[in-house]
Amino acid sequence: MKVIVDKGIKQFAELIPLLHGLDGINIRYLDSFEITRDSLDDTEVLFTRSTTKINSDLLHNSAIKFIGSATAGFDHIDTKYLDQNDISWCYSPGCNSSSVVHYVMSSIGYLIESNFFNINDSVGIIGYGMVGSKLSSALNGIGIKNISYDPFLDLENLCCIEDIKKCKLISLHIPLTRNNAFPTIKMIDDIFLEKLEANILINTSRGEVVDESSLLKKNNLIYISDVWRNEPTPSKDIIDYSLISTPHIAGHSHDGKINGTINLFYEFFNYLDHNKDLKKANHRIMKRFFSLEPTLAFPKEINEYVMTFDVFKESNLFKNICAKEEGNISENTFIKARSQHAYRRDITPD
Repeated sequence: MKVIVDKGIKQFAELIPLLHGLDGINIRYLDSFEITRDSLDDTEVLFTRSTTKINSDLLHNSAIKFIGSATAGFDHIDTKYLDQNDISWCYSPGCNSSSVVHYVMSSIGYLIESNFFNINDSVGIIGYGMVGSKLSSALNGIGIKNISYDPFLDLENLCCIEDIKKCKLISLHIPLTRNNAFPTIKMIDDIFLEKLEANILINTSRGEVVDESSLLKKNNLIYISDVWRNEPTPSKDIIDYSLISTPHIAGHSHDGKINGTINLFYEFFNYLDHNKDLKKANHRIMKRFFSLEPTLAFPKEINEYVMTFDVFKESNLFKNICAKEEGNISENTFIKARSQHAYRRDITPD
């Protein structure tokens, strides 16, 4: 069996020789830009990241039967094409949820330090999945009032979207969807913003859930974003407009990347039809291999988030790198900025 693995998937290559039941597997490690239709040859399995678009252009007439993405989202994957062509696939939902919460809490800490937000103000969370629910817990730990909205969930603690709009700050934690009951593409548009009482918006979901042209017309809104339309070549105008701009690094903690790698291996074992004993043996190996010092628990003081992850500093670095660009940021500039993100560990719930 031939397998291609993106070199950027954390510690995949180091772990492979230690695992059982992988005899006869031939693995090639490629950079993201090297993963093309021509490189696939008779490859059966592909492990990749969000930097590779998984669609018919890449896979047409290939031998690929299984694709694993070490990412929390899957909007870079044409799932309809995969399903129509009997190609199994997986991703790693929630792998970086604690990392994203850390980013948002650090941003709120900066807003408090800068007198843009008060500890007695309220936060509205749109999307109550793995990230949104953890963010609510983190805010509760600090004592910041928060409410949540999620049209896909029927929970007593959730509220309506109109109540969310009345909060001082709104944080977005939704997938990018187009053709379902609640499409999120350009959800934040002129109509949404017109009736908005909030004056702070944080986006760590997907750039396309915000209509950036609508946002640029708002002079009284503070925008903090880690995600952009047309990544990795976003508009310089929206980056300059944002109080805090970062190159899609909210989920880039060490723990988040490791979680993505671990999930890929579990899904790969299922694809290979490993029996229960073999899975248990490999689980023990991975647990030893990835043994880390315990992560920090959600703190009770907001400044602890800022001290462990200075989002404003990250933003300044990104904006300085982009300063000489005009129009759209170049792909090389965006990737360079992303690669300079400092090593950090997660902060997780108790």
